[in-house]
Amino acid sequence: MAVILASIKSLSQGSPEEVQVIFDSLKKSTVEKGAYLLKEGRICTQYYFVEEGAIRLFFTKDELDYTVWIGTPGEVFTNLESYLDASKSNINIQALENSIVYVINKAESDRLAEKSNTYNTLLRKTVEMAFINLSKNVMSFQSEEAAERYNRVMKEKNWILKYPLKYISTFIGVTQSTLSRIRATKK
Repeated sequence: MAVILASIKSLSQGSPEEVQVIFDSLKKSTVEKGAYLLKEGRICTQYYFVEEGAIRLFFTKDELDYTVWIGTPGEVFTNLESYLDASKSNINIQALENSIVYVINKAESDRLAEKSNTYNTLLRKTVEMAFINLSKNVMSFQSEEAAERYNRVMKEKNWILKYPLKYISTFIGVTQSTLSRIRATKK
């Protein structure tokens, strides 16, 4: 609970009372490793707040998984495209490990947004952060070598040593063997 409260406070810049109103609108969910919060083909109707564990966002193409993001404690996210336009998701959201996630469904989120500027700030900040991350990733793929992408992820995230190479390699756009070679040169 403390991680989520701190995240809400940081994103919303709300007073303790405003932060508590937002927190009270969330529902706690314990998610077992491997369980899906969202499967592709379904409409995403929730925002997710990670308290403990890790949640992977990925898509599948030609029977291969491609990691889009790994949500770790304190992060707030959703599949924006599906959530905002009520379209079928092309993203899966799955627990990488046993996790505690707080959720708010779209209807409740919309009600809260109508009455809370603080919550609107939180939503705006999550969209801004998603855009920044997307921009960084696009520029990285267009202008950096694989080793540079690896270094950026190593610097910005705690994923590299914690999660399976198969997830990290697809996030930075290389094969597992290439990632292993890159890592070997770093030692």
